[in-house]
Amino acid sequence: MKGNTLASDKLSVVVRVDVDGEQIQIAATGRVTTLSLQGLYPVVQRTKSLGGGLGVEMDLSQATIDADALAQLTTYAELHEVPVRMQPDSGNVTALPARELQTTSRAA
Repeated sequence: MKGNTLASDKLSVVVRVDVDGEQIQIAATGRVTTLSLQGLYPVVQRTKSLGGGLGVEMDLSQATIDADALAQLTTYAELHEVPVRMQPDSGNVTALPARELQTTSRAA
């Protein structure tokens, strides 16, 4: 891939499985919009179904996230219990709680 992926409006996605087989990470770079989320959601669902019960995490720390996409992403992540890693210092991005925290807060 040429150039800086952060400067691109195109969303690029890579699925990584760790060597121990305990975690699958979906890493995205580029720009996350409400339109690009419609392409990202099926990747997450397919990864979860093929993962055999392994934990799936979305890593968007190298992506730029539009404010309206962030609202949709937050709802999706909570509904499907998928942790999302984001840039904590970005103005329109806030970190979502880890998967364990999401399930614990529902049980309380």
